[in-house]
Amino acid sequence: MLEVEELCMIIRRTGEVGEDGHVSVTFGQLFETYVTISNKVVGILLRARKHGLVHFEGEMLWQGKDDDVVITLLQ
Repeated sequence: MLEVEELCMIIRRTGEVGEDGHVSVTFGQLFETYVTISNKVVGILLRARKHGLVHFEGEMLWQGKDDDVVITLLQ
């Protein structure tokens, strides 16, 4: 769970607050920032979504193909 908390912290630092008050970042932005820390970013994102901490469209995210997918921090 420590990795998930770290991921949420990175989203807070690199994302932007939307009109709904939630912080969002694109997968491409997050991947570029987080890949220097861990190459497990997709797995951690899936765990974070399972725990209701983030939201994004689709079942899986792929570098390059899904760089514009918005990841929203829910908490």
